Amino acid sequence: MTPKRPRRLDDIARACGVSASTVSRVLSNAPGIASGTRRRVLEAVETSEFSPRKRRRRISRSAIRLTVVIPDRRRLATNPFFDQGELIVAINNAFGDVPREVSLLTYEDLAQSLDSAGSSTDAFIFAFGEIDDDLRARLVAAGIPYIFLNRAHEGESSVSCNNFKGMLRMGRHLLDRGYRRVGYLDCADIVTSIDRYRGFLVAMAEGGIRGCEANVYRAREIAAVDERAASFFTDRRCDAVMCFNDNFAIRLISLFREMGLGVPGDMAVTGFDRSPAQALFRPSITTISLSTYEMAFLAARWLRDNIEQREARTMCLEVEGAFIPGESVGSGGGRNG
Repeated sequence: MTPKRPRRLDDIARACGVSASTVSRVLSNAPGIASGTRRRVLEAVETSEFSPRKRRRRISRSAIRLTVVIPDRRRLATNPFFDQGELIVAINNAFGDVPREVSLLTYEDLAQSLDSAGSSTDAFIFAFGEIDDDLRARLVAAGIPYIFLNRAHEGESSVSCNNFKGMLRMGRHLLDRGYRRVGYLDCADIVTSIDRYRGFLVAMAEGGIRGCEANVYRAREIAAVDERAASFFTDRRCDAVMCFNDNFAIRLISLFREMGLGVPGDMAVTGFDRSPAQALFRPSITTISLSTYEMAFLAARWLRDNIEQREARTMCLEVEGAFIPGESVGSGGGRNG
């Protein structure tokens, strides 16, 4: 009996001993695939009944259905680092007069939504989060375009804030203001923390500040920004602390106040993201805008072009976050002035 030839993307993956994501990346000519693996997959496709889809046909219904996937509710409750309204306004402006239906979905509800009967999204924006390889493979196989916000992946479309340049700009600002013992409050296990921390290190190196790694405190979540974190910086006689984001900065300033320290009189504190929470806090936080509107607008315009033109172009862009001066940084010197 003649064995069945593979018909689906999953069948190709099993036949080649690789993941479905790897097959989809080979078919989209993504970089970073070993030559032997690429050859094996292409040979399997050639001898199979599998026919990779291109972008789906022109949408016949009256409106494009766009799903924006955002972080889970609990994360946003403790760390509201972007404005959801700003996100939606940018997307609507990018689509202009093109009829569309925009819906919000959290990552925790994503799998259930995709598996539910009648789910028919035409495009996805994955904002400030990740998806697994199985979902990537499903989207590629179905010809559904998607793009990431503030998450860059090789071979995939994304629009990100330049986190490195933003933190570099902040570090230079503190050094220009006369601060010399600068600490850094990092957030562990967040992808964007890598570039932000690198920006801090380069800024200090440019300013001739040595040994700054000893002034770095890492917290996994905002609840871990506690008395120990505040004491870490005061024990090292820091005169300024650069924080991973605005909400870390707000929490740290509150702790300094409980210790009897003034900001910026005794200690300067900076943030990042231009969180909605920082607009209500005093002193106002010196921060870097995440440029949510610009990221969302560019991502949505890319999706619109891909859907209308039925193209499969890849776009990787970075936008620079604007420097926002605030009252949390003074003239420099701090406790050691």
